[in-house]
Amino acid sequence: MESTEEKNMEITENIENEAEAARSPGEVKKEIRKLRHKAERPLYWILFVMNILILLCAFVFTMAMQSSDLSGFIDDPDIIELLQTINGGIVFFYLAYVIIAFLCAFYQLYASELSYAIKVTPRNFPEIYEKSVEFSKNLGMKKVPEVYIRQQNGILNAFSAWVIGKRYVQLNSEIVDIAYMENKDFDTLYFVMAHEFGHHYFNHVTLAHSFSILLPRIIPILGPLYSRSQEYTADRVAQVLTESTGIKCMAMLSAGRHLYPYVDAEDYLENIYRHPNVLERLGRWIVNLTVDHPIAPFRVAAIVDPEQKSGRLI
Repeated sequence: MESTEEKNMEITENIENEAEAARSPGEVKKEIRKLRHKAERPLYWILFVMNILILLCAFVFTMAMQSSDLSGFIDDPDIIELLQTINGGIVFFYLAYVIIAFLCAFYQLYASELSYAIKVTPRNFPEIYEKSVEFSKNLGMKKVPEVYIRQQNGILNAFSAWVIGKRYVQLNSEIVDIAYMENKDFDTLYFVMAHEFGHHYFNHVTLAHSFSILLPRIIPILGPLYSRSQEYTADRVAQVLTESTGIKCMAMLSAGRHLYPYVDAEDYLENIYRHPNVLERLGRWIVNLTVDHPIAPFRVAAIVDPEQKSGRLI
């Protein structure tokens, strides 16, 4: 008698074969890379260089402190040597603390999923499992990211995350409701999933990526600017994987999971493209400048653009 794990592996293999027959990973990846937001890579390298420069400045400052002449303030050479050793130790401890704290934060988030969420399997939410395998195959991923479902008190959200050796996605149950409850809208759910798989495909959430731009990313305006470019990129991945615009997904994020089917898409788009007055434009601009996801007018304009140009960042 086959074990549950063996059955799951057999189901996964069958889904992968079907996905490969439908579209080759090479075709999908080629299309996706062409649609990556044009500012994402330049912004990453700007943040990366800034991160290196900040670390170098900290290192130079530490070395200067190490070699500074304290004899004018302290007579005992043993005390001077001790203070310099302590100073170097503090810097080393701080760097080690940051790295360990990052790893602990990543694992704490994953432990929370294991503690409170429902893992998607061939038997639990098989439709979602099949799509996760299909998306992984189309993106050429060696391992299928784990998918977890967790209720979050009405919040419509999903996120992708990483721990060593694993990639995973959390879908808030409030989003999963749209597929299994009254709307039976699996397409919108799949768009959300594909968006998160896009973050994994471009390694937006790995420790190496996060640490390589850690310090400058906390700078107001600059950090959110880079995040918005990543969101546009993930939207393009979702469009390629699901072969849909994602307009219903945007309506859901604005109107909520119960009301979005009643949104008139044409009227919604007309209001998106409406030219507001100067004060309204200024208000939109300020809001967009400070958030890590593009505001709805900019994001919708990007996903429905027939030329699929990179979305507006500012």
